[in-house]
Amino acid sequence: MMRYKEFGRTGKKVSVLGLGCMRFDPTNEPLAIETILTAIQLGINYLDTAPGYCQDKSEEFVGRALAELPVETRKKVYVSTKSTIYSDPTAEAVRRRIEQQLKRLGKEKIDFYNMWNIMDLEQYERVMARGGPYEGALRAKEEGLIDHLCCTSHASGEDVVKMVKEGAFEGITLGYNLLNHTFHQAGLKAAAAAGWGVVTMNPLGGGLLTRDAAKRRSLSDSSGSFVATALRFNLAHSEITVVLSGMKNPAEVRANVATAVSLERPDPEIIENILERFAALGESFCTGCRYCLEYCPQGIQIHLYTQMWDQVRLKIPEEAQRVYEIYLGDENRWLQGKRTTDCTECGECEEHCPQRLPIREYLDKIGRFLGEK
Repeated sequence: MMRYKEFGRTGKKVSVLGLGCMRFDPTNEPLAIETILTAIQLGINYLDTAPGYCQDKSEEFVGRALAELPVETRKKVYVSTKSTIYSDPTAEAVRRRIEQQLKRLGKEKIDFYNMWNIMDLEQYERVMARGGPYEGALRAKEEGLIDHLCCTSHASGEDVVKMVKEGAFEGITLGYNLLNHTFHQAGLKAAAAAGWGVVTMNPLGGGLLTRDAAKRRSLSDSSGSFVATALRFNLAHSEITVVLSGMKNPAEVRANVATAVSLERPDPEIIENILERFAALGESFCTGCRYCLEYCPQGIQIHLYTQMWDQVRLKIPEEAQRVYEIYLGDENRWLQGKRTTDCTECGECEEHCPQRLPIREYLDKIGRFLGEK
């Protein structure tokens, strides 16, 4: 049976497993709706969506799925969505965004509204500034269009601690998994201690954790599923309220719900056992979040190069070469005409990387491996 937890001090009880609505096939609305309805039927009552997900169709999919539910069931399902300072930099822009989202979702009020993707304290200050996004969302909350104000962040644990102390939000969504747990742990604990709801995303490290078959076997739990191991790692934390998983179809929903219901309560021993098995893998891998792209003055597609370098490091160099040839075949789409040789080593990407990767070193190494240097 699905387990539920109080979302901070909001008075809402949410399922410990949440449906991340970012991986649906944008061309297959019926499958997306079936996936959402299956999740709700199996006890998931926390749906996380956003503008831009699934080629900007995710919110519409969620709204159409909710419309198929009986009114009483619909009231028990909570929707989380977002607005980012990059597209909605002012209070007025956020208000326009919220009105659009309410129409898409078919809701009179958004349950959890997030200031999306706060990368560091400098960006946090811009979000919170007078006339900025937070002000717009706060006004909407006062008007009854939003129930709870939250944020999502890839900032360091130390930066999140400082944000939590200001107490502007009721919950936070953090990227948290085996790859980056030490980087984000302080923020996670601080938010939980402050009575915030804590949602974690990217339990599979953006897919990176599933790449190497030998490593998957070494980390898989008794069911033989590494995905289950990664989910159990997050579900076993007492500080975490909801673990988000991006599920594409009903089969994935059923498998992940089975994992969630198999864990009756948080268990620190499970965490320690998994960490012991994982210790040999290290933590310095690219999760493909793409936040580095916003800061590269040269427009290099950093995430593509760093992920190819990860493939080399994971002993599958032939895969890195194969992928590179695909990129070269359509470079305007993939590499956008930029190469590792265009890097000026300014370091902006490293300052904003959630994983704190040595990106300049990785670009140099993959550039030499691929023959660009």
